[in-house]
Amino acid sequence: FRFNSPAVLDNRKGIMEFLLINHPLDCPWCDQAGECKLQDHSFDHGRGHSRFVETKRVPPKKDLGPHITLYTTRCILCQRCTRFCDEITGTSELGVVQMGSKSEIATFEDMPLDNKMSANVADICPVGALVTKDFLYKPRIWHYDKVDTLCPGCATGCNTTLEILHQKVYRTKPRHNEEVNGYWMCDEGRFCYHGWQDADRLNAPLKRVDGGLRQVTWPDAMDAAVSGIQAVLDGGGDSAMGVVGSSMATNEENYLLRRLGAEAFGTPRTGLDRKPDGEAWTAKSGFHIDADKTPNTRGARDMLGAGSLEDILQGIDDGSIRGLYMLGGDIGRTLSTEEAEAFRKLEFLVVHDVHRSDLAELADVVFPGVIPFEKNGTMTNAQGRVQRLNPAFPPPGGAREDGAILRYVGQRMDVDLGGTDPAGVLEEIAGNVDGYAGLTYDLIGDQGAMTGGEGPSEAAGG
Repeated sequence: FRFNSPAVLDNRKGIMEFLLINHPLDCPWCDQAGECKLQDHSFDHGRGHSRFVETKRVPPKKDLGPHITLYTTRCILCQRCTRFCDEITGTSELGVVQMGSKSEIATFEDMPLDNKMSANVADICPVGALVTKDFLYKPRIWHYDKVDTLCPGCATGCNTTLEILHQKVYRTKPRHNEEVNGYWMCDEGRFCYHGWQDADRLNAPLKRVDGGLRQVTWPDAMDAAVSGIQAVLDGGGDSAMGVVGSSMATNEENYLLRRLGAEAFGTPRTGLDRKPDGEAWTAKSGFHIDADKTPNTRGARDMLGAGSLEDILQGIDDGSIRGLYMLGGDIGRTLSTEEAEAFRKLEFLVVHDVHRSDLAELADVVFPGVIPFEKNGTMTNAQGRVQRLNPAFPPPGGAREDGAILRYVGQRMDVDLGGTDPAGVLEEIAGNVDGYAGLTYDLIGDQGAMTGGEGPSEAAGG
C-alpha cells in the first residue's frame, strides 16, 4: 500500500478541507499558534486555499469552568477532552451535544468543568479550542525558554516543564514520567507558581535591631548569626542549639543543615518543619494527589533523622533548647499559636525564608533563600523516588541558595561543609544515608531513581 500516491495525497487534502470548513482564520492571534497540530497538518497536507463559499457557523465561546475557556469555532470534535474526563478523571463533565454539522462540545446540564485535573484538556487539545484562562494573551510560545523540573505542590513530585521569559514563569506543563504522573498534573500544581512568583520576596538579609527587623549587609547578618549562635552554645552547651529542616528544601540542603548542626553546633537536636496535610485525591486512571502538600517530606526525614518539630517544641518548653537554626521557605506555611509562643521563648532564632512570613517576623536573623524554581538539587517523593530539580532562573537581588548560606555559616564557625555542587553533595549522601547508596545525578537522569538501589524503570507506556 502506497502512502504517497496521488489518490492518498488528494484524500488528505480533502480531509483537511472538511476539518477547516467552519474553522476560523484565527492563526495570527490564536493562543495555540506555534504548537497547533491542525496548523501543522494544514501546512503539510492542505490545499493552500478554501473552496468553501457559504457562511461559516459561529457558535458562541463558552466558559466551561474556573480554568478553561472553549472557543467553539476552533473545535474539530476530536473528542480527546471528553475521553479524558471519562477515562482519566472519571468525572465525565464533557460531552458532544447537537447532531451533524451543529455538533459541539459542552458540559452536561451546565455543570462546570472543575475537576482537579481540568487544565489537562488544554494540553491535549490539538487546536486552540480549549485554552487555560491563565495563558490567554501571553507571549508566543517560541519566545520561551523551557526548563525541566518538579512540581512543588505535593509529595507526588510530578515531573514538569516551566516555560519562562525574562526570569518569569508563564506556564507550567506536565512532563511524562510513567512511574510518577504519567502525562498529567493537577490544577493546583499547575498554577501554584503564582503564589511563589507573586510573593513579596526577601532580597537582602534582615537583623533584629531595637525590636524590629532591618535590612543589613550579608557580612553584618553573618556576624550577628554566628555571634548569637555562639552565645547560646557558650551559655547552654552543645545541646542548647537545635536545627529544623524543611520539606520544601532539597535533600542536599537538609543534609548540609544536619552536618552544620552536628559539626558546628555539636547538637543532636534535629527536627522537620512541614505544614499540616491537606486533601488527597485519586483519579480513575490512578493519578494521585498526595495529602502532604510539600514536595520533600520523605527526603528531608531521610536526611535529618527521626526528629520532629514537636520534639523541638518540647525541648524549647523544658528549656533544654535555647536557640534554633531553621530552614523555612514555604509561602503557604503559617505558625500555630503553640509554635509562635514557643519560638518567642528562644534566646536566638536564625531563619532562612523567601518572604516576611510569620516565622521570619520572630527571627533574630533572616537569610533570604530561594523558591523551588530557583533551586538545584534533588527531592524524594512519597514513593521514595529521588528526582532532580533544575533552576529556571537566578534568585533576585541578594537572595542566595540555602546550601551556599549553610556553607558560609559553617566557614565562619570553622567547619568545612564541602563544595557548592549539589551533585557532589549527593555523592556524599550516597555514602552516608541509608537507602541512597549508589545514587548519582547520572543514574537519576530525568526520570528519577528509587531509594534502596532501584534505578529508573522502563516506561510502561500509555
